[in-house]
Amino acid sequence: MQTLYTKLSPYYKYFCNFHTETDREVRVLDKLFKIYEVKSILDIACGIGRHSVPLSKLGYQVTGIDYSPFQLSEAKKYAKKEKARVKFLKKDANNFKLPIKFDAAICMWSTLGEEPLQYKKVIKNVFDSLEDKGIFIIENKNWKNIPKNKERITKNSYSAGKLKIKQTLHDRYTDHFRIRDAIYRINGKEYKDLCITHIIRPREWVNELKIAGFRKCKIYRNYKKKETSVLIVGQK
Repeated sequence: MQTLYTKLSPYYKYFCNFHTETDREVRVLDKLFKIYEVKSILDIACGIGRHSVPLSKLGYQVTGIDYSPFQLSEAKKYAKKEKARVKFLKKDANNFKLPIKFDAAICMWSTLGEEPLQYKKVIKNVFDSLEDKGIFIIENKNWKNIPKNKERITKNSYSAGKLKIKQTLHDRYTDHFRIRDAIYRINGKEYKDLCITHIIRPREWVNELKIAGFRKCKIYRNYKKKETSVLIVGQK
């Protein structure tokens, strides 16, 4: 993940397109924020701003944090293009403090379970960054579709003008981790990457939230077409 997220940062948004349903995700977030009367949002590991920017355009006050200056640069370009007001900050989610508190925080796309994030530390930092009755929304995989032989190979390709991208993902599963060996080919040049993701199921996320001090938790399933992801909402 580090190769894709840093060295290949200009191409990261194209690889996101293989896996994301941003419009659907933002619509669901907006509905939840209305239920909890959210006005201000902290986007953890905001990346290229694919949630921060559209949420800002819906009228929310959004702050996005990420450790990668490359991704933040792309996020700022995106916000400028969309005329969205988002405050982007270079912060490590494992160790951050902010001078203001938020009504809500989000961490999307199974990112919280991915190394180098240390999810226990992140959850505690988020708890300290929320207003009373503030919410933390975690998107994560439901992990129901692990293959029986505990291996899977996925291939994707993308073309736009002179840009030719191919991706091969070799996933290996243990009891607690998904180990992903990735090969990216960009205009014929090959790059290799490694991404390690903790296999944490919805009820386990609820337990982690309660340990950190969140009083109420809800699990929202089947909000995507492929039914591969869940949302866990913890309220302070």
